[in-house]
This record gives sequence, C-alpha cells and structure tokens, in this order.
Amino acid sequence: MRVAGQPLKRRSVAGFFLLIASVWAAGPHAQNAEPPDALRTQSLDVSDNLYLVSGGGGNSLLMTGDHGVVLVDTKLAGHGRALLDVAASISDQPVTTVIYTHAHVDHTGSSRELPTLRQIVAHENTKAIMERMDAFKGPGAPFLPGTTFQETMSLGEGRDRINLYYFGAGHTSGDIVVAFPGKRVAYVGDLFPGKTVPVVDAAGGGSFVAWPQTLARVVAELKGITKIIPGHGVSPPGSPLGRWITMADLEEYSNFTRDFLATVQAAFKAGKTVDEAASSLQLSERYPAYTFDNARAGVQAIYAELNIKR
Repeated sequence: MRVAGQPLKRRSVAGFFLLIASVWAAGPHAQNAEPPDALRTQSLDVSDNLYLVSGGGGNSLLMTGDHGVVLVDTKLAGHGRALLDVAASISDQPVTTVIYTHAHVDHTGSSRELPTLRQIVAHENTKAIMERMDAFKGPGAPFLPGTTFQETMSLGEGRDRINLYYFGAGHTSGDIVVAFPGKRVAYVGDLFPGKTVPVVDAAGGGSFVAWPQTLARVVAELKGITKIIPGHGVSPPGSPLGRWITMADLEEYSNFTRDFLATVQAAFKAGKTVDEAASSLQLSERYPAYTFDNARAGVQAIYAELNIKR
C-alpha cells in the first residue's frame, strides 16, 4: 500500500552537534521509568533537517518540516520531554508524526509523552504485537499505530520523502526499514544489531530462519543509500567500525546470518544437540570481527523453528 502524506519542507539551522540533557520532572506516565539518559543529537544531512538522536533506548531519527516534525522511534518511557526539547531546538513546528520500526518499548516507550501527535505509523504486525502489550492498553491505547501498511508506504515528497518498507520477519514479525532517499539515509532498526549473532523475539513473531532473506531483500531493493542507521549504537563517534555503517556492512551481515543459519541447519540435520551445534560453528575465521557471545541462543532459536517445521 502506498500512502502520500503532507509535503515536508526543510528548515535550515546552524550547528552540527547538539547536546540535550533529558532532565525533567517525571509525569504520571513515567513514574516507573528508569531515570532518563542524556540524549546526543547530530545532523545526518547537509540540509540540516534530518537528525540522529541517540541514548535513552533505541536510536531515533527526527526530521523537521514546515508541516511538523517527524520522529522515528520514541525511546524508553521518560524521554518524551527530552525529545520535545530536541525538536524545539531545531524547529518551531510541533512533533506531529511518529513512525515505529518495531514494537519493543525501547523504541516506542515515550509516545505517551508527546501531546501534539496527529499520526502514528507502523507495520500492521507491529500494531498487532503492541495491542497485546500492557503499555498500550487503557490510557496507552491512543498511542497504538493508527496508520498501518503491509509492504510499502510513503510520506512527504521531494528531498523530504520518507519511504517505509517491510521486507519480512527478523528481530520481530514487524520490523521495517525507514528510508530517506533524498538524503541517502536508511534506518534499519534492530534488523542490524551490529557484528554479532542476532537476538530473535520469537514471541513477537521474530524468525532467525527468515532473517537472512529479509536482509538480502533490503540490500537488493534499496538503491543509492550511503548511510545505514542501526537500532542501537552511535556511528560515528562510538561506532566499533569508526565510521558510518554502509550498505556493504549490511550485505556482509546478511551473508553472516545466512552462513550462521546454514551451519546450524546442517548440525540439526546431523542430529547434533544445541550445545554441540554451538560449539562447532567454525565461523570466526570467516568473520573475525564478529562476536559470538549470543551464539548458543541463536542456535536454540533456529532449532526451535526447525522443530516446529518438522
């Protein structure tokens, strides 16, 4: 489904780095939240209207425009005031649109603290997951996605167009990629957790078996993207790569998950136990920069899926 939204026009601002301290008096919706973290904001685009906001849970992207500010992911509960401060420091427009990359509370937790929202967008599977979450029942229900899609959707136009894509299951059943083609930036959320074995939320419909194919589709179908923003971590500074993540890094991760899956499938077919499969992966030589701390959990997730399909 393709939906065209209001056009978003850039508002240039001076400065590249903004340090925003998220210190505020907790309201009734954040009484049980952890103390808010400091948020770090940096420009992602020469037009100065697309920003990465890190800290406080998952990464967020913020794009200013004459018709309102668009926010991708809202972090853990308790960071709404800080996000509003970021928006106010770079735009005179309110935060009107939120896009969720998936349902987890470190990406959706502060939505209730954003009083000017007019539109919340997510994949239809993400909405279904969120409807089962306590945070989005009762008073939280108005902050469920009101606009959903199945495969693709677009908001805005020109250099500020935002394209939303669903390529398949991975971390959950509803992970989407948010692309800004005019700025050559794409936010892939938790589909790219870094150079490590991915974590699968099976209860949320995640699938290790589907993950490599999902990533392969991202690489094949997104063209012209030069910066990949992950769900967590700052790049740069703070990136283990020491530079911005690129499509080549995402392609390598797609290959890694494919090879990990194939190795575990062979072990499963050979009748090995989970522990035997995890100890015999032999992927570190092929992927020396990767960590395997979560290898056993990854093997276990694959075995669970394969046992269901027997």
